[in-house]
Amino acid sequence: MKQWLDNISSFMEQYVQPVGERMERHPYIIAMREGFLLALPFLIVGSFMLIVLFPPFDKETSYRFGQAWWALTESIGPHLWRLFQFTFNAIALFVSGTIAYKLAKAYGREPMPAALLSIMTFLLVAAPYEGTEMTISYLGGSGLIPAMFFAFFSVELTRFLDKIGFAIRLPKEIPQAVADSLNMIIPMLAVIVIVFPLVVFVEGHFGEPIPQLMMNWLAPLVKASDSMLAIVLFTFVTHILLFCGIPGSLILMQLWTPFLINNMSANLSAMQAGEELPFIVTNSFWDFYIVHGATGGLLALTFLLIWSRSIHMRSIGRVGFVPAIFSISDPVYYGLPMLLNPTFFIPLILAPVLNAVVAYAVVDAGWVGKMFLMAPWTTPAPIGAFLTTGGDYRAIILSVSIIAMNVLIYYPFFKMYEKQCLKKEQERHDRAEQEELQAENSALS
Repeated sequence: MKQWLDNISSFMEQYVQPVGERMERHPYIIAMREGFLLALPFLIVGSFMLIVLFPPFDKETSYRFGQAWWALTESIGPHLWRLFQFTFNAIALFVSGTIAYKLAKAYGREPMPAALLSIMTFLLVAAPYEGTEMTISYLGGSGLIPAMFFAFFSVELTRFLDKIGFAIRLPKEIPQAVADSLNMIIPMLAVIVIVFPLVVFVEGHFGEPIPQLMMNWLAPLVKASDSMLAIVLFTFVTHILLFCGIPGSLILMQLWTPFLINNMSANLSAMQAGEELPFIVTNSFWDFYIVHGATGGLLALTFLLIWSRSIHMRSIGRVGFVPAIFSISDPVYYGLPMLLNPTFFIPLILAPVLNAVVAYAVVDAGWVGKMFLMAPWTTPAPIGAFLTTGGDYRAIILSVSIIAMNVLIYYPFFKMYEKQCLKKEQERHDRAEQEELQAENSALS
């Protein structure tokens, strides 16, 4: 077993890790990762609005608290919907700016002009006019893919124009703020000349705006992203990489996030329309069912560590317990350590994969509601599951049950590692006693 793991580790270090490191440093990956993080508060605040708008009680409830909540919802509901539309339901607009900002910064360019140009490009593409009114239905989750694409396009177009020398040359005496403003003129005109005719052609020829056309093309991928096979494979690969010290979820999640947010947005639209929610797998499904306590489901292991007879393991458990509740597992992952630790190879992979299978099967069977909201990933898993399902108490039961299942998965490997640690601690203790005895004998002689 050890030889086999050593061979895998050697292969990953030699071939996979360099690729992962290059991907992690790639400007597009950096831009997507940091751009989505920058826009995340709009999703979270918008989700909080929906928690108020969708009380977890029947409208005919006899509870006074529930009646008061419904009265509040009916009173301020229209105002909250307005706030929701310009936070959660405008996420693609914000992402178009934040990704371009971070990409330009990664290239060492002025980020703010890039962000503004990207927003203009995205609005040109995703906000068609019907008569004299602008359509905003593609500014939310359904517009994320076009938002990313045209953010990359606008930044790369500006770089290309600069590279060929097609730019306004200004004297050095001109203030930088003025220069940045004037230097946007040529890229802006280039975007209009290239993109606007394309928009007019696509809408006239296909009868649909570009975002809808792109979503039609990507429909098979969107559907595949919601399958059990997809979530199991994604979970398996990210945790294989994690075992080898490569932050797989940080790299691969950037490629999957647009689909997951689209799934959540579609669920939300269905909830608003009173229809069945179409998707199971969302960001919240990953956060609160699969990797509660951070990647690897390490919250369960942290529970066990607290009660360990090993001094080392017990101290790691006590230090890492509170962070693990809030999905931060670094103290346990690096302190135990989990990295390239053959004892924990099997549970580190098995626990999250089984989490994915069990959670998907339970939700697919209709025993627990699907998720249509978003909460911060640091929210304790049972609470996060409750909030993102709109107050489904069964989500708490599922989340706690998964944690309990993970405790059972980790337990035999925990005991195996505890035995190893106790042996080492006893050897250190015996060695220290022997050295102390030798020192006393030397002093007497």
